[in-house]
Amino acid sequence: MKRTLALVVAAGAATLAVHAVAGAADAAPPAPAAKTPLALAVAAADQAAASGLDALAKGPDEQFVRRAVYQGGIPGRKELFYVSYDRTYKGLPVVGGDAVVATDAAGNTLDTVAANRGGLAVSTKPKLTARQADDIARARVSHVDKVESGKLSVRAGGVGTLVYETVVAGHRADGVPTRLHVYVDAQTGAVVDSVDDVRAGTGTSQWNGPNPLTIDTSNNSTVDSTRPGLSCVDYSTKQPFTKANNSFGNGQATSKETGCVDVLFSTQKQWGMLKDWLGRNGIDGNGRGVQVQVGLNQVNAYWTGDHIEIGRNQANQWIASVDVTAHEHGHAIDQYTPGGAGTEAGLGEGTGDIFGALTEAYANEPSPYDTPDYTVGESVNLVGNGPIRNMANPSQVNGDPNCYSSAIPSTEVHAAAGPLNHWFYLLAEGTNPGGGKPTSPTCNSTSLTGIGIQNAGRIFYNAMLLKTSGMSYARYRVATLTAAKNLDPSCQQYNAVKSAWNAVTLPAQSGEPSCTNQPGNEFSLSLNPSSGTVQAGANTTSTVSTATTSGSAQTVALSATGQPNGVTVTFSPSSVQTGASSTLNIAVGSNASAGTYPITVRAAGTTTHTAVYNLTVGGQPPANDFSLALNPTSGSTAAGGSVSTTVGTAVTTGSAQTVTLSASGLPSGASATFSPSSVTAGGTSTLAISTTASVAAGTYSVTVTGSGSVSHSATFTLTVTGGNPGGCGGVNAWSASQAYVPNDQVSHNGHKWKSTWYSTGAEPGAPGSWAVWQDAGTC
Repeated sequence: MKRTLALVVAAGAATLAVHAVAGAADAAPPAPAAKTPLALAVAAADQAAASGLDALAKGPDEQFVRRAVYQGGIPGRKELFYVSYDRTYKGLPVVGGDAVVATDAAGNTLDTVAANRGGLAVSTKPKLTARQADDIARARVSHVDKVESGKLSVRAGGVGTLVYETVVAGHRADGVPTRLHVYVDAQTGAVVDSVDDVRAGTGTSQWNGPNPLTIDTSNNSTVDSTRPGLSCVDYSTKQPFTKANNSFGNGQATSKETGCVDVLFSTQKQWGMLKDWLGRNGIDGNGRGVQVQVGLNQVNAYWTGDHIEIGRNQANQWIASVDVTAHEHGHAIDQYTPGGAGTEAGLGEGTGDIFGALTEAYANEPSPYDTPDYTVGESVNLVGNGPIRNMANPSQVNGDPNCYSSAIPSTEVHAAAGPLNHWFYLLAEGTNPGGGKPTSPTCNSTSLTGIGIQNAGRIFYNAMLLKTSGMSYARYRVATLTAAKNLDPSCQQYNAVKSAWNAVTLPAQSGEPSCTNQPGNEFSLSLNPSSGTVQAGANTTSTVSTATTSGSAQTVALSATGQPNGVTVTFSPSSVQTGASSTLNIAVGSNASAGTYPITVRAAGTTTHTAVYNLTVGGQPPANDFSLALNPTSGSTAAGGSVSTTVGTAVTTGSAQTVTLSASGLPSGASATFSPSSVTAGGTSTLAISTTASVAAGTYSVTVTGSGSVSHSATFTLTVTGGNPGGCGGVNAWSASQAYVPNDQVSHNGHKWKSTWYSTGAEPGAPGSWAVWQDAGTC
C-alpha cells in the first residue's frame, strides 16, 4: 500500500463538533451548555488556550481558535476529551501551529501539546498574487484535474514564512493519484514545501467468509445508507453495483463486484470495531464514511485524501481483504484526527497496519479467510511473495527494521513502519504470547507480557487524539505514555508502553510523563437497551448497569436530562452502590410530541459518567401489539445454581404475532434459555437462568425483551448468593482450576479482583498476572 508522504494540517471532521477556521474574524463555536462533561472539558481547554498554558505559549499577534472536540477514553468506563485548536497570526491561519488540550470528564486539564511554540514575527503583505502561486503549484503535477486556489497563510518555524497554500488534485506521470499541497513563498515565489494527501496503501467473497456474507446495502446497490458516506463503486464508472436480488459477488476476486462485497464487509466490521473498542463514531469521527472505488489498474491501493482506490495483485485480483481495506481507512482516520497525517516516514503506514490488525481481530474470521494476525496483505498475496509486512518480526519481510534508529526518518516509508508495528505487537501480545501467535524478538533482549490488542489499540488511538502536525516517532512515544497514564491510573499499561518502546530502542524523550500508582475509585456506566420506541400514553424501561473498575465501590446518584415535554424519567432506585443496577423508567404522556430525543443519563459519584438513551416517541399506536409480563419477577440462587420464571404475552390490539424472546444484563458466567425461544402473542415461555460457580454474589437486573412488529421489555431481578471458601466481600474466592473470562470477579488475599482476559491458574496479584487481573480494592 504505497503512499506519498503528506502533511495534512487540521484536516477532516471531528467526533463531536467541527469549526473550520479561515481567520481571526471567525468566532469560536459556542461552548456546550449546562455543565455536562463535554461543557466542562471545553471550558477548561478554552481557558488553557486563552492563557497560553504550558505548550500553548503564543506571541502577542497569535490566537488559538477552537476547531474540534474529540472523545476518547474507554467506551462505557472512562471519558477523556481532546480539544484541538488552530493558531492564527494577525488573522491568518498558521500552517503547523495547531495544538491539543486533553481533559477529563470533570474538567481537569491533563495535558497540552503544540506543534510549534509561538514567536511569529513576519510581514503579512505578499508580493505575489494568488493566481501566480497557483501557476507555480500547478506545474508540480503532471495531469491536473482540479486546483483549489492559494490561501494566504503563515508557515510555522522560526519567525514564520508568509506562504500561499495551493491544493492541486490529479495524477502523477506514472498514473498514481495525487492531492498535493504546495506552499509557495508569497514574497519570492520559491516552493517552500509540498506534501501529498495520497496514502498508498448478503455477498459472496474469495477473501472473506464463511459465505454468504451479511452486508448492509441500500436500494439493492453497494451503498450503505446506514453509514452515511460509505459506498463502493466501479473505478471506471464511479457508479455502485446494483442487483435486483440484493445478492452481490461471485466468490472470485477478479470481479469488481466481488471486490465491493469485500469493501462493505471489511468497512462495516471496522466501523463496529471503532465504536465498540475505541468509542469513535465512523471513519471521520463524526458518523460518516468515505467512498471506495474498486478497479484501479495498479498493484496497490490508495487513500487519496478524499476517497479510497483499490487496485489489484499480480494475478489481477482486487485486493479488498479486511487488513488492506482497514489499512486504507486507517490513513483516513489518521487524517481525520488532530494534526492530520504525520510527516515522519513510517508513521502513516504503521497506523494503517495497526487499524488493519485491530479490524481483523474484531472480525475474527475463521480459516481459510482473513484470520486475525499481525501480517499485512497475506491473503491477497499482493506481489506473489505472501505478506508485505510482518508486525511481530518486521525483518522477516524485505529485511524491514525491527528497531528504531536515527536512520528511520530517511528510510522508505513502508520499511520505516517496522519499529511502530513491532512496538504495537510487543505491547499487545508480548514476546512469547502462545496460543499459536508468533514469538517476537526484542532489540534489548528483554521479555515482555502483552496487555491485549484492545488495550493496545485504545492507547494508540488516544495517542492519535494528542497528535499535532509534524508528528514523529519521538512524539508518539510521549503521546502513548500520556494516553496510557490517563487511561490506567494503576500505571500497569504505562509501564508496558514504556517497556515496548525500550524494546524497539526508541529512547526516553524530554517531556514524557511519569506515572505513580494511584488507582482511585472508578466505575463504569451502561444502558441496556440504549434506545427504544414508545407510543404516546405508553412506557418503557432500560437497565442502568454500573461496575467498579478501580479502587472501592462507591454510591452514585442517578439523574437524567434531555427528556421532552410530556415524558417523565425516574430511576428505581435513584442511587446505587457501584456494581449494582437500577431500572430507568420512561413514561410517555398522551400529549408527548412524536420525534426522537436523546436522554442523557448521568451517574455522579467521586467521578461522573454519562450514557445516552435515544427515545423515539411514536405518533400512532401499532396496528398489532402485545404485552409482556414475568411471573415471578425475581429469583435467588447460589452461584452454580439456576432460577426460572414464566414469560407471559397477550394480544392488546390487532392480530396475534410471533414474538422472539431475548435476555440482556446477565452477569458474567450466567446464561439464559427460553423454552420455546419464540411464541405467538398470547402464549407463554419458560426462562431459565443458569449460573456458574464464578458468578459474583450480588443483585442483577436482567432485561427480558419480546420483539415482533414492536418490542416490549420487563425486568427480572436476579440475586446470586454464596461464595467459595476463602472468599470475602460476598465475592467467590479465586480457584486455580477455574477457567475465567473477561469481567469475572473473584476475591483473593483480602482483595477483590476483576478479570481482564481469559485465564486458568493465573493467580491474582502475582507478578506475572498483572495483565490478567485488575485489583478492585480490599474486601
